[in-house]
Amino acid sequence: MKQLIILLYTGVFFTALQLCSCSKNEQIPETVSDTKPHLNISDSLALIKIYEALGPWDGQRWDYSDYTTWAGLKAAYDLATNEIRAVGLEVFGGIHGDLPDEICDLTELRTLILSGGSGHIPENIGNLRHLTYLSLGENTLTGGIPESIGNLHELKQLRLMNTSLNDTIPESIGNLEKLELICIFNTQLRGNVPRGIAHLNNLRYAVFNQNHFSGKFPVEILEGKKVWFSFRDNDITELPWEVWADSYYSEVADLRGNRLSGEIPEWVKTTKKWKEFHGMVGRQQKGYGYTGWD
Repeated sequence: MKQLIILLYTGVFFTALQLCSCSKNEQIPETVSDTKPHLNISDSLALIKIYEALGPWDGQRWDYSDYTTWAGLKAAYDLATNEIRAVGLEVFGGIHGDLPDEICDLTELRTLILSGGSGHIPENIGNLRHLTYLSLGENTLTGGIPESIGNLHELKQLRLMNTSLNDTIPESIGNLEKLELICIFNTQLRGNVPRGIAHLNNLRYAVFNQNHFSGKFPVEILEGKKVWFSFRDNDITELPWEVWADSYYSEVADLRGNRLSGEIPEWVKTTKKWKEFHGMVGRQQKGYGYTGWD
């Protein structure tokens, strides 16, 4: 099991954290070695590479001999190895340059927040298996979301906002069984809405506004969920009429600003769900929209 003890330092956030895995019969040491703990070598090398690629940020320059000057670093103490480990990298603005692959070497990260930067999301982002919070925004990243993101089984929040990502979302996103919130907003991401979202049983809030998702909306992602789904201002062309049946247990996604069209069946207009939620599909892009609207 992993045990956490929270402390704060100035300069960087410092957390005392037992990272070792212990069986029921193993005893946690009561005292820590008198030897001064040091920053894990692998983490240190990776962080310096990241800083050289993206920094300086927050108006602060790092002193390589003193990790407590490393703005944005959230550190933790590993009781088992008497080392300091990087468990968070949180930079809310001011980074520039391509995201380096060394980000994926910080294998004890719990949070990764980077605002700014360019290049691509590193292909091995799935190496960060302890990650619970991932946010990449306000950047010129291109390409797609790597398939390996499906390895982030501890992830609870995924935020990709105001970015130039312009490929597709892999179906492996459906492996993120602990995901509670996903916000993919104002990107150039395209293709079909991933059906794998249907497997996210812990999802509570999902925003996919202002992208370029297209094709038929996969209603199975709505089935049996109490989730606020918003896909406003995309290029989706079809929403199966079955979703409007009162017997069809689901919320109705917000699909305003898409490319829905066609004649509304008379039976749809008689349902309670249509009377309550038809505004979710009312405004479409210029030249699109349903006919037979009362």
